[in-house]
Amino acid sequence: MDSASCNRPAPVKLAPDSDRPQASAAPDLSALFKPQTLVFVGGSNLKASLRFHREQGFAGRTWIINPKHETLDGYPCFPRASDLPSAPDLAFVAIKREAAIKVIAELREVGCRAVICNAAGFSEMGKDGATLQAQLLEAAGDMALIGPNAIGVTNFLDPLAVMMDHFGVANPSQGVAIVSQGGGFLCDMVFCDRGLAISHLVGCGNQAATSVAACTDYLLDDPRVKAVGLAFEGLADIAGLRRAAAKALQVGKPLVAIKFAKSDVGAEASRSHTASMAGQDAAWEALFDRLGIISTNSESEFIETLKLLAQPNRPKGRRVLVASASGVMGIMLADHLVKAGFELPQPDPERAERLRALLPGIATPCNPQDITMAAWNDLERQTAIYCELLGQGYDLAIMGQNYPREGMWDISEYTAQLEAMGAACRELGVAGAQLAPLVDCFPAAARDHTHAQGMAALQGLEESMQALAHAVHWQERRDALLPQTAMLASVACSPADSSDAMACSVSLDEADAKALLAQAGLPIPDSQICAPDHAPSAAASLGFPVVVKALDARLLHKTEAGAVALALNSEEAVRMAVDAMRADMAELVPDIPLQRLLIETMAPKPIAEFLASVRMDPAVGPVMMIAGGGTQAELWNDSQLIAAPFTRDAIEGALDRLKTTRLLEGWRGQPAGDRQGLLDALEALARCADNPDLLEMEINPIMVSPSSVIAVDAVAKLRRPTA
Repeated sequence: MDSASCNRPAPVKLAPDSDRPQASAAPDLSALFKPQTLVFVGGSNLKASLRFHREQGFAGRTWIINPKHETLDGYPCFPRASDLPSAPDLAFVAIKREAAIKVIAELREVGCRAVICNAAGFSEMGKDGATLQAQLLEAAGDMALIGPNAIGVTNFLDPLAVMMDHFGVANPSQGVAIVSQGGGFLCDMVFCDRGLAISHLVGCGNQAATSVAACTDYLLDDPRVKAVGLAFEGLADIAGLRRAAAKALQVGKPLVAIKFAKSDVGAEASRSHTASMAGQDAAWEALFDRLGIISTNSESEFIETLKLLAQPNRPKGRRVLVASASGVMGIMLADHLVKAGFELPQPDPERAERLRALLPGIATPCNPQDITMAAWNDLERQTAIYCELLGQGYDLAIMGQNYPREGMWDISEYTAQLEAMGAACRELGVAGAQLAPLVDCFPAAARDHTHAQGMAALQGLEESMQALAHAVHWQERRDALLPQTAMLASVACSPADSSDAMACSVSLDEADAKALLAQAGLPIPDSQICAPDHAPSAAASLGFPVVVKALDARLLHKTEAGAVALALNSEEAVRMAVDAMRADMAELVPDIPLQRLLIETMAPKPIAEFLASVRMDPAVGPVMMIAGGGTQAELWNDSQLIAAPFTRDAIEGALDRLKTTRLLEGWRGQPAGDRQGLLDALEALARCADNPDLLEMEINPIMVSPSSVIAVDAVAKLRRPTA
């Protein structure tokens, strides 16, 4: 339904914080990850699953529900759930969807605590599948449920393998958990030869009950899990993601995300500047940044970032020492590090003099440091060199080295410099990494040796640079966000229904939109609403100069419709402007007749113009945009997007990243603009997001002069009131 056909409601008052809904705690998922008894439901399709389960070494009791067999792969079979020796903690159901619903209901009846539904053909198949998914949820009741369409769960630490295939036996003492919506991504994580120590694999499927966020929240409590990687296309549980992210910041465990399908959330686009300037990709990036979640764009970047952040000693700053036995290698790494925002301080003169006594005569003390082949394999000498270098005060030491192909050279010849760097890093408490710029030049034995030195083993130049930048940025964001974790976790957001609400929203005209702004505390021009014939007298009562605007909720861009006239200084000028407006609109927007006018006092000439908006994003919840404004806002696209909560610090940080903000400082001899007044106005706009019925509020422009800030134009959408 077109928004114009919806009835206009009265302006809605802002809801106080105490009236906002509070998120519930995440459910206990222990039966999913640490069961004592479990049952598989299926037949010959379980062959690989049972082999993986056996080889991984589950210590509890295992049964199978299958009425056609007495045993499968050595495990006892039972016809029905009611025939099991006792209630299982966990069930893995890998049969057709209708039968799966039935057996899950029976498992609930006998007291099963958790279920993984591998069966497909539910909500991913459309309306009929969604109906079956609702039946599945009813059958599961209060059991913890992963799926449907879920590949399963592996806990390599305890151990447990309940997956629809064999994912490789592993027994790490600690590692990173990977929680994915899809199973194919988990396959890639174990297929790759990158030496990532994985503690858990979780394939959540449709997330009908237990979400990626809920699993993440649970896994963060395990001290052996050092970081969590998230991979998903969609996530309805934004409140759960916020809680998990807040916990991750508190316990110091990074969350690393790879979000697929950022630009497609199935929502009808708004016609405002905001929608055209900030796509769904930007909204997700804003949410990740606000929550301190690292966002990656490729599997290799995702893996290398997790590898680096899984180390106990992470880089805490941007001062880097680069070392190698190749001058070219060191220079290449230095170039890329500087481009990635790192510093490579040089040894001070006194330290350089001491280094000359330690280095070979053909080597020069510097950063990057080429030790030359003259010091090759001299462990004692190299240890002394790196201890002296690191005494300068670095946050990170990188050994650059590509290894030969297997059988080409003896790689034990490469051990001395690595062990020397590792010893120096341990002695001085500096984070260390060995980096192979060529991704396929880092064999498993060399990676294991690197990890044994307490250093990260990074592969691939570009993805390693991204990982290093992510690690430092995460530390910086954590320091900034730690005081805000309670606020980050408690933001009320219900984006799931906002797409449907936008499809039949109520568009307010400019006068009603500005009334909401004034209620929130934003300065707006003095104004009067009148019929066209009364415009001259209304303008005279306000005082000249004035602005005359056609008033209709369908007029989002008045300039293009000939529906605005500026700087009118007399009643006659107003009369002529109204006549011209009526004629222009009849030609340009013939379906919108001129019936009502908004007469406003003319705002003073601005130093700068800004666009600002708050809206309920259909994917991530409340977001705020701040941009350079005016009629050319979309042309310049100088914009910043932030996710809730909209604190003054967050707003000011976004404002400072805009090029337009430089105008407020007094550009080329012009007077400075009222920066603090603008921040006050943006904070007031942010309060509009507390209105539970507000879908979008946009101001374009906010005019900033040396002594005033004023919202000159505004549009808004509210939820359509229910009958």
